[in-house]
Amino acid sequence: MGTTPHAQPPGDAALTAAFALARERFADGLTVTDLADEAGYSPFHFTRLFTAARRVPPGQYLTALRIEQAKRLLLTTSDAVIDVATAVGFDSLSSFSRRFRTAVGVTPAGLRALADRVSDRPVRPFRLGGDPADRVTVVPNLPEPERGQDWQLWLGWYAQPVPVGLPSVGVLTEGTGTVRLPLCPGSPWLLTFAVRERAGVLDQLAPSQPLVGLHPEPLTAPQTVTITYFRANADEFPLLSALPSMDHRRR
Repeated sequence: MGTTPHAQPPGDAALTAAFALARERFADGLTVTDLADEAGYSPFHFTRLFTAARRVPPGQYLTALRIEQAKRLLLTTSDAVIDVATAVGFDSLSSFSRRFRTAVGVTPAGLRALADRVSDRPVRPFRLGGDPADRVTVVPNLPEPERGQDWQLWLGWYAQPVPVGLPSVGVLTEGTGTVRLPLCPGSPWLLTFAVRERAGVLDQLAPSQPLVGLHPEPLTAPQTVTITYFRANADEFPLLSALPSMDHRRR
């Protein structure tokens, strides 16, 4: 699951500065007004430009950066959940836990438990949900340097064009061949993430530069589409979904 590379409006270095500020100080109580000030725009105009560039409003992007860092801290340290929440800029444990579960698909403690399960038993290919009567045929197009390697592909349907929560319908493939995926009209955005078959826990649950793809328009009718994958950079909306938890959910 992922986003598509976004072209910055010509000459608009202000957005670049705002993205840099968001990445550097997301844990410092940064607000949308702070980002707008950095860009030199009113909050309203900045929000409009930002949303056009990233498909989500800046407030959601800031929260995503905080949740992404929280995932990494939960997976690489033994810090208490309240300490992780504080470290990424939340002043309420209940608010952090609620937003984390919405964004990731599991609780903070659940993410740690999921990491243990994935470490002990890698997730095998499966399908979850959907009506097989109506399908989209997906032709994966990986970058040339990545082809010929052992990949698994996560594909799923989301309500937004960003990987927040768990997809309504999903599949984990073995290999990078053509995939037939049931349509999901209520969640029309097709997002996908490529992961090596023997990837470690961090690469599965909190990748720093995931290989991702997104169909640029919502899909609501049977058709064949080609999805081109790319390495997400620091400005892209982070991969928040704890996708391996879908394997547990289907049982």
